[in-house]
Amino acid sequence: MRNAGEGELGGCGVRVVVPRGGGVRRLAWPALAALTAGAATTPLWSSAFLPFQDAPQHLAAIRVLADYASPTFAFQRWFEIDLRNSQYLGFYLPAAALAKFLGPQTACRIVLTLVAFALPAAFWLLLRSFGRDGRLAVFAPAAFHTVPLYLGFFNFVVSVPVAIAAVALFERELGAPSRSRAVLLAATAAALFWLHPSAVAFVVGAAAVLAVTSGRPRPRMARAMAALLPAIALFAGWAALAHPARPDAGGDRPFWQPFREQLLDVGRLGNVLLGHADEVFVLVLAALWFAVATVRGPRVRPERWWRLPALAGVILAAYLATPVGLGYAWYIHIRALPFLALVTLASAVPARRRLTAGLLAAAVALQVGYAAKLVTLYRAFDEEADGVALEQVLRASEPGRSLVSLIFQSRSRWFQFDPFLHFGMYYEVERGGRARYNFAEVPWTPIRFHSGAPPIPEPSDWFVHPERFSSRRHASDTDYVLMRGGSDTPGQAFTLVERAGPWSLYARWRGARSAVIHPAR
Repeated sequence: MRNAGEGELGGCGVRVVVPRGGGVRRLAWPALAALTAGAATTPLWSSAFLPFQDAPQHLAAIRVLADYASPTFAFQRWFEIDLRNSQYLGFYLPAAALAKFLGPQTACRIVLTLVAFALPAAFWLLLRSFGRDGRLAVFAPAAFHTVPLYLGFFNFVVSVPVAIAAVALFERELGAPSRSRAVLLAATAAALFWLHPSAVAFVVGAAAVLAVTSGRPRPRMARAMAALLPAIALFAGWAALAHPARPDAGGDRPFWQPFREQLLDVGRLGNVLLGHADEVFVLVLAALWFAVATVRGPRVRPERWWRLPALAGVILAAYLATPVGLGYAWYIHIRALPFLALVTLASAVPARRRLTAGLLAAAVALQVGYAAKLVTLYRAFDEEADGVALEQVLRASEPGRSLVSLIFQSRSRWFQFDPFLHFGMYYEVERGGRARYNFAEVPWTPIRFHSGAPPIPEPSDWFVHPERFSSRRHASDTDYVLMRGGSDTPGQAFTLVERAGPWSLYARWRGARSAVIHPAR
């Protein structure tokens, strides 16, 4: 039951455009959006390894949090857990809770699967909040297989649908204030702080733009913005106390890329594959959306329909002004692109024609076909990784020790970026101990190196230069060296223990006996 004066959205004051037809026909589009999201998750479950650059780091962190007290893994010897480092906790803690029963690999995939389904759900809420056609939600799962996911920015990826839902709730609160909705908005926005601060910045900035352009009385705008005060306070406290870099990581000086490259990166959001399959997919999907947005026919434009396009323009301007990096943090600008894409997609006001439905159905079919292509590439990545050989090499090591990985072949034949860069972390996932390079070396994770077992200090970029490894320096605190590729040995302090496929394992030796007893020798 709605209160007097409320609109179709229970207080939003806007009219929702939905396709004509009975209840079954109206359920067809949410079902198609769910089908598209399900297709987007299929690649996650089709391979043993995820081709996402930072994925092994997150899997190792989940393992540490889930099995910190395990004597076999010996994590308490190598790490300390500091939950005051709040970034990533919104992803790590739920995943670690699942990992206690299912293991880190399955736990991580479950969380990512939920994100894929949350995208169209949150997008549908956004569309309805602005009086847009809910059928456009079939486009939302396309934002899943994009650069942030393949770089392995899992906590940010989780934050995207939550942030979209927060913006939708804010718009509803502007239209019809409600105490219960204000509490829900405050909790949702504050929760973003434990996922990624850039999502908090997006929600606050978007809310300011939407409030100013809403035409509502100032007290109404102030009341809606007040619900964001807890999130703003958390963000301000974090910004005041955060230490984005050590002195050897370049300090606090931001750096930008050339404007032309920044602009071109807008079109590279979906560029995650080598070859042109991803580019063709993005171009065809964009063409279908453009056709949906421009096809002639009767339209019912919501009041102040231009606010979403205006918000997209503000996001684009903010993206162009955002630095690429700051200390340890790289690809900062990329975080704006999923929000830019989703707000732009939501800006369309489709005509009410059968042709529109056909174009939307074609977008669903295109995404299902692209997911099938990704499945084949994920399986090809498994073959490239040679998991059997990696397992053989890791079994030749003792659990709970220290390992340094030297990845000379970090690139893939199928995927962009460096999906093998952090594969040494699979020692920590499967055997425990401490592997390096490790995200415990950066200041914002809840897992820190144990103060009683500090690692050999290295420059912030040492892990991308394996040729600089000094066996003499690392012999004092490294039991194993895992190599992928490379023609030379890591040095005289380490002797070959096992080699299979592209993987080689070296152990530290003291005189005639290994410092690490090989179980098969």
